[in-house]
Amino acid sequence: MGNVDLIVCPYDLGRRDWRCGLWPARILQQDAIGRVSANGVDVRLVEIEAQVSYESETELVFEANRKISDSVTQALKVGHFPLVLGGNCCTAVGGVSGMTGSRKGVVWFDAHGDFCTPETTDTGFLDGMGFAMMVGRCWGNVLSTIPGYSAVPEMAVALVGARDLDPWEDHDLAASRITRINVDEVRSKGSKAAFDPFLETLENKVDEIYLHVDLDALDPMEAPANHYNAANGLHADEVLEAIAYIGERFRVNGGGLSSYDPSYDPEGKTAEVAVGILEAMVSAHLAH
Repeated sequence: MGNVDLIVCPYDLGRRDWRCGLWPARILQQDAIGRVSANGVDVRLVEIEAQVSYESETELVFEANRKISDSVTQALKVGHFPLVLGGNCCTAVGGVSGMTGSRKGVVWFDAHGDFCTPETTDTGFLDGMGFAMMVGRCWGNVLSTIPGYSAVPEMAVALVGARDLDPWEDHDLAASRITRINVDEVRSKGSKAAFDPFLETLENKVDEIYLHVDLDALDPMEAPANHYNAANGLHADEVLEAIAYIGERFRVNGGGLSSYDPSYDPEGKTAEVAVGILEAMVSAHLAH
């Protein structure tokens, strides 16, 4: 039925196999490959190794994105569906860049905005800038070194489930053309009705969609993800329904998950949900 590349980037803030860099190994233990391949899908594992001169966080993050972009492009060239398993949300920049089409849309599930820039951040936290990078608001010079990178138009992007924003993020998102779909909207209307207005604006404007799920978009009572958990998140079935619906409407040509620290999930609940989301992304890809 299809072929999938699981592109593993086991880094958290430039450090390998630490905190959220550990989760890809955790879901592989959860038989992620077996479950994704259960419906006749062949799965290939591709591991990212970032090698740089000084091993600073910034240098490692952008080198990893260069290699992710190359891996996504290579997967698509041979007809494989690329799924990025990344420690941090910045990995989505490489994932989107590797999709070679010029008319791309992005649906980004996250508890946070990730919309800070070096000029607006209070902490300098690089992973709090991934969404802003993707739409071209910061780090332009080094982003230009990522193969295939170009800023995704804000009108082609939705931020879903965000509920823990810095004041400048909230201000800048409100002034942008980015669509925000909040938890209450999904819960009161259902995923299809909540997503319809955004998806309708994309008709005849994009050819493919990249799905990014930061696992802290989920409610931590159901799926605890990391140190940055925020209460009142999305339920797993709401995310799964949204992914399926997007797959009905558009070609899902890439995706990824990030930001899951297994130490916050001793019962393995989030690992189980993560594998289910991977399965849903594959189904969405095959549906259109």
